[in-house]
Amino acid sequence: MERRKIKKKLTITGFVLALLLLLIFVTLGSCQISYLTQAMTAHLKIMHARQPIEKILKQDKIDEKTRDKLKMVLDVRAFAVRKLGLPDNKSYTLYSDIKSDYLGWNVYCTPRFSVEPKTWCYPVAGCVVYHGFFKKDRALKFASQMKDEGLDVYVSTFSAYSTLGWYNDPILSTNLRYDSVDLAGLIIHELAHQKLYRKGDSRFSEGFAETVERAGVLSWLQSLGRNDQVKQALREWEESDKTVERMLRARNDLSAVYKSHADSTSMLNQKDSILNELERDLNIKNRRLNNAYLVPISTYNSMIPRFQAILDSCGGDFRKFYEKVKSISG
Repeated sequence: MERRKIKKKLTITGFVLALLLLLIFVTLGSCQISYLTQAMTAHLKIMHARQPIEKILKQDKIDEKTRDKLKMVLDVRAFAVRKLGLPDNKSYTLYSDIKSDYLGWNVYCTPRFSVEPKTWCYPVAGCVVYHGFFKKDRALKFASQMKDEGLDVYVSTFSAYSTLGWYNDPILSTNLRYDSVDLAGLIIHELAHQKLYRKGDSRFSEGFAETVERAGVLSWLQSLGRNDQVKQALREWEESDKTVERMLRARNDLSAVYKSHADSTSMLNQKDSILNELERDLNIKNRRLNNAYLVPISTYNSMIPRFQAILDSCGGDFRKFYEKVKSISG
């Protein structure tokens, strides 16, 4: 099964803002100026391209499909504020055409015999499990360097990012390729990050946002009487969850192997056996899996059951849910 079937979008939370701050406080870290510059340049380009969606909708030159998607963006955002209790600001009332198929590329890394990801730390966002680039060649060059250091590496695209409310985040031209459920989910997910974000804990932050996204999308669809889409979304999530569960089992098996203190040859053989079996079970033929491939799977999905249980205990009341999660977020 392709990665997109499991997680149709990857977002990069707080990345650009953190790098902009690092330009000011560069003495606090050892990040390369060239890396900071590429992030700042891309961010400013996106911000400069922003236009109010309401203004765009008044133009005659936009096609009906784009017009419908942009109207939906405003409707979902308004619903998220009114019914889900998410932040009310100008985020997602703006649109940026980035004139590219992809916004950027994330690089995930793990040691050869560990499932724990390498992290990169920034002000505001804290430590995160990816290193993001807005140019593919830079991402691949960095990935190659990490491989040369003996790390397992996985590179994936991302098509959105959040500045956690520090900027008025726009919906991007890349996002309009999504179907209505995925587009609504993206808006709700990113606003959820603005509502609650645990610095330095990607699993917590993404698990929370994923849970709000799913429940929020269902609530939005139900408010519109789109019962067929509700059933379809539930079926797709159920299928995705089964695949994720299989991957997380493999991750646990790998972790047990790495903690066994066996010799490297034995661990390598067991690692290959577990990953080869996972590839067969999921009919993955277009890539060889490694530890790093499982990082985003765990980051985005492993805590959904915990947060869903909390939401259920609140009777589906989002505001009570937020308060309860805040009380455990430390």
